[in-house]
Amino acid sequence: MNWSGIGNRQKSASRGTAGFVLPAVVLEVEPEFVAAARLEGSARAGRSVRHLGVRALDSSTLAAHPSRPNVANADNLRQTIEEVLTAIGNGSGRIGLIVPDRVVRAGTLSFETLPDNHHEAAALVRWRMRENLPFAPDEARISFQVVSREAGHTEVFAIAARASILGEYEAALGASNGGPVLTLPATATLLPLVPERNSTQLLIHACSGWVTTVIVAGKQVYSWRTSELAQTAEGNWPREVAAESTRAVASIRDRQHMEITRAWLCARPPAEGGLISDLKRELGCEIEMIAPPRELAGTLSGEERSLYDHFGAPVAGLVVNSAKNP
Repeated sequence: MNWSGIGNRQKSASRGTAGFVLPAVVLEVEPEFVAAARLEGSARAGRSVRHLGVRALDSSTLAAHPSRPNVANADNLRQTIEEVLTAIGNGSGRIGLIVPDRVVRAGTLSFETLPDNHHEAAALVRWRMRENLPFAPDEARISFQVVSREAGHTEVFAIAARASILGEYEAALGASNGGPVLTLPATATLLPLVPERNSTQLLIHACSGWVTTVIVAGKQVYSWRTSELAQTAEGNWPREVAAESTRAVASIRDRQHMEITRAWLCARPPAEGGLISDLKRELGCEIEMIAPPRELAGTLSGEERSLYDHFGAPVAGLVVNSAKNP
């Protein structure tokens, strides 16, 4: 699945969703680390990752949550972001921001009709998302994309986050950049790396104490679930991830009568063999690792290439997506 406009800031709510824009610098903020990548090239000529840096984040700095304040130590977060951006040579360019899945609500909505006017469509999507939001709908920033449209039936994939929560992450960037031009949850950036097939597939993303499972078929997202791993599960987290994946598969089987044919796994840091074997046993299907394409990292140093292999899948997904939407 590719994003043609979701996640980008709207210049005018009445003019429709802008085309996908990927800036030269992408920053990801997670409870356990901050990662940044500087890109080179263009969408038409081909982009690649020129530099990539990662810095660990103190556990007391950030606690991702959809409705409560996230940033407990703003000074430490700003300092860590400045360090990693300086390491990749950001300058004063605009930034794409990747936030933890935990801070968003995402899902697919069905409509008989959807207005062509983006402002009217956004209001309708906001109204439909209200039951899934742990805060007032008028406090949400909504981003959405039509994934299928037929006579009398339109499917929309929507992402919602509390404006004040996103504001905390944006404030940590500082005023000099003018705010991010692109904001997406981490797992959304991985979807362009999943091959588009008509069969039903499962994407599993485990990172920073949470796991997100996404079930897709063709261009459509059928299920999106984000769950926090139990704090007592540090040694048992592979089993926790496998159990949550099993719940997602059972749910889609009961509701949609869909059977998973293949699962894709992205674990950051990389998963040990125990997680893969647990998933194979529980799900009963082939498990493939999502690895950032090596051809996008041709100019990285040896140390940066290792970081790219371990943490770079989200930025790689955005680069792949930009090639689909030049």
